[in-house]
Amino acid sequence: MHVTSGSDQVEQGGVFEPLPGYKHIFVRREGLRLVFRDGNGEYSRWATANKPRPPRPMMLGERRTVVEVVPDGRPIVGETIYELTHQMCVPGGWMDVKSARCRAKEHLAGIYCPGGTDIEDDKLRGYAVTLFKGANAFIESHPYTKLGGILMAVRLQDGTGEVGGWDDPGKGLEIAELLQEAGVL
Repeated sequence: MHVTSGSDQVEQGGVFEPLPGYKHIFVRREGLRLVFRDGNGEYSRWATANKPRPPRPMMLGERRTVVEVVPDGRPIVGETIYELTHQMCVPGGWMDVKSARCRAKEHLAGIYCPGGTDIEDDKLRGYAVTLFKGANAFIESHPYTKLGGILMAVRLQDGTGEVGGWDDPGKGLEIAELLQEAGVL
């Protein structure tokens, strides 16, 4: 009996790491439930077919860090030059907010969480965190970020009839102005 983690098969009692530094043990199978153990204790999940999940839809204002290899003719042993780009989801795809180049160990290209906290290499993670902090001012003042805050207040029905509350008639006008500022309307 085994489970699949990424492309590896894990036998009963085997250890696997779905994220760097986050270890799990496959304990047993109980009917259609799989029992695992991590640092917090045992938990279970439903057994699912061995197929990848469809990608999650992009959310407006979502952020990520993209790490790409920059082709370079100079011989660098054990390291690569990367282009780090902090991106924000906008209608039609991803908008580049801030970019930087750095040099770090090989084979780290990919898409990571906004602050790059899931990057294994300390040096590259440090660059990603700096890039994330540098992009914050732009992101916080962007119309989509403001729009996200308004939509959250409306969804949660935050406030009860006062100015600025979810049911304030001015919210509709504020949403329209932000969409116009962003170039959507």
